[in-house]
Amino acid sequence: MRIRKTIQLFCLVAIGLLIVASGQADAYSVQGKVLCASSGWVPKGATVQVYEVDPVPGGSYAVNTPALATAAINDSGNYTLTFPWPSGGSGFEAGGPDLIFRVTQNIDGATQVIFDEPTSKTHWNVADGATQNISITSALAVCTNPAVTPSNIPNNKLFLFTRAGVYETAIIDCQGSSAASSGYCRPRKAPYNYSGADSDMPFGGSVDLFGWFGQQVQLAYYKVQFSVDNGSTWTDVETPLPNKWYDTSDINPLNWHWVSESMGPFTDGGQSNLYKVPYLVRPNTPWSWLDRVVQFNTTLATDGAVRLKITPYVWNMGHTALEPATSSNIMVDTNYGEIVLQIDNTPPNVQILDVKLNNTSKKVCDILSFGTAATDKIDVNFRVFDPRGHLRDYALNAMYGHNAVVTPTPTMPNKAVDDYQNNSAGSPLWTGNLSFSAQYKGNVYTSALMPTCAYQLRLQASKRTTNGYGLIYHWVEDTWHVTIQRP
Repeated sequence: MRIRKTIQLFCLVAIGLLIVASGQADAYSVQGKVLCASSGWVPKGATVQVYEVDPVPGGSYAVNTPALATAAINDSGNYTLTFPWPSGGSGFEAGGPDLIFRVTQNIDGATQVIFDEPTSKTHWNVADGATQNISITSALAVCTNPAVTPSNIPNNKLFLFTRAGVYETAIIDCQGSSAASSGYCRPRKAPYNYSGADSDMPFGGSVDLFGWFGQQVQLAYYKVQFSVDNGSTWTDVETPLPNKWYDTSDINPLNWHWVSESMGPFTDGGQSNLYKVPYLVRPNTPWSWLDRVVQFNTTLATDGAVRLKITPYVWNMGHTALEPATSSNIMVDTNYGEIVLQIDNTPPNVQILDVKLNNTSKKVCDILSFGTAATDKIDVNFRVFDPRGHLRDYALNAMYGHNAVVTPTPTMPNKAVDDYQNNSAGSPLWTGNLSFSAQYKGNVYTSALMPTCAYQLRLQASKRTTNGYGLIYHWVEDTWHVTIQRP
């Protein structure tokens, strides 16, 4: 008597045989999946065959041909085989079928065997409900990324930029999907709810950009490119990207050590300016910079909004050239896979222009005989001007003696000390002024507040430009020295 047996294979990744306990049943069932071991991809258009193995006199075994059944795998690597099977025979057949598997693929017009189990690898007494998974290691195999399944979710193929320095892209107005993205970092509330001078920060200098590659992303290298014309043209980033990994291979932990490694830029497969992903180079290895994608030298771009993106690459089927990856290899996030950063590498103009005593200009190091009448006055004319409109704060202080500073600072006709939060009004721009004036009146700034001494008039100003860690134009200075003599 022959009983119909069913072999159904799907869903798992590594080769192995999972025997599921089964009593007497009308059908045998085997579950599994066929994948390429080197990438976890599926052999494209492959066909699976299953054969019966029988013991023969003398202790050897024979493979019964033709195949019991043949089936093509689907885009996820799954397949189902159904075939009749005798029951109650001698030897191992009494408990269940004894099986080996073969996988073939049409390569360049010819059928090639890419997986072939010998009788020594026979799966004896295959139980009803068992799972068979096949891992293809043949160099002949042509593999493709598997179809999306519940165990192969899109998020695991995702790439997105996560940080610029210490600032998360979540607080940067940088969504590449929005044409209105300005690229300003807003660690305070936005839009235009200023609670500090560090709102609306542009970027400058060398900026570390960080990103996340999902564990199922498949790529060989990536490029980072920037555009200063809203994506019409793109330029490769060519900045070297150093990294270190911790070598724990020695049996003696005292000999474990950090090893320097360049992550790019490289030239390979017909492409230049390529970078490597650390966890793809050495999986399960401590890296000092696991998720740093690039060091972007912003001075290579013009001031203004700059778009940045990665361009991922995979090897072609012949492994002879690199080609752009597709959505089956990597999913670039709609909002943060391409980002916008506001760039500003223009220094502010900070200068003391003139010092006057009772409307008469005085030279540096002059002695100013400063009276106490209402008509006696010292005017300091100064410039704090940022053509890009990213002024953060400024302060003009009259300093004397041992760390003494004249207080309060003048507020007329212009403030001697000011910052961004006092000037923002629905716009991220504050340029300052080409000509400010601070006035010290003799009847207000008495000898107690402004005694006889040598003075340093110190003008300091900062811009809001950050490299992701700190301000790159912090307290740009200009000084003017005089001596004030009081009656």
